[in-house]
Amino acid sequence: MTSDGKDLVLAVDFAVTGRPQAGFPEFVALAHPQFSLWETLPPAPEEDAGMTGADYVERWAADVLREGRPVRAVMGYCVGAVYAAALAERIGRSQGETPALIGFDPELPRRDVVCHHFLTTMEGMSGLLTPAEITHAQQAAGQALTDEGDIKKFGERLLEIFREVGGAAFARVGLDAKRSEEFVATFGLFLHFFVRGSDLDPTAGWKSLTAMTSATPTSGLNPLSEADRADRVAKEIRFPVEHADLLRTPDVATTVTGLLS
Repeated sequence: MTSDGKDLVLAVDFAVTGRPQAGFPEFVALAHPQFSLWETLPPAPEEDAGMTGADYVERWAADVLREGRPVRAVMGYCVGAVYAAALAERIGRSQGETPALIGFDPELPRRDVVCHHFLTTMEGMSGLLTPAEITHAQQAAGQALTDEGDIKKFGERLLEIFREVGGAAFARVGLDAKRSEEFVATFGLFLHFFVRGSDLDPTAGWKSLTAMTSATPTSGLNPLSEADRADRVAKEIRFPVEHADLLRTPDVATTVTGLLS
């Protein structure tokens, strides 16, 4: 995603085709920015094993620093704002000036949120899964949420459930084992992106973050008290739109473009 500008703005998100939430391509189409926007990519599944949240940040930073262009800002969507804080700090050490930091419903990795994403994925596969399989996945995820307090181990439990339930569905529609495992690995990348954010502490970085907040009660800063949300970030701008629509809302694009001008 590029424009004519020399400066870079980095965007941290886990973009996947077909998700209901808008992504940064929709944002760029509305913003018409005078800078180049680069969005992070996850590692390939075969490179992902054993990586940490800090490894992701270093990998992305190395790609940017090789280019040698100044980074004006780093933006992050949802848990991506955790990585964005670390990436901005890492870039700042190299270029001598820390980029501006913007978050779209910034939030910390939480087991209940990753469980919600898992269940949404299961419901989205209703064309492949039987009602009994969806119910089984829901019950198994709920039990894992009760049993497993460690977010990384919880993520692995969800991946096991996805492999079990999804594998059976993929086999029914004729996918071979290799293709089926590719789907499982892609979902595993998403889970790892989410839970490995727990390796990073964005507290200091978020003190300079400007948050774009939706009206969805469970998203971003909305579950917090007014005092806690004011203490967590430098500035908050609220919009009367759903979390899924933040990056496709013209007022949001206009506001962010103004901040980066």
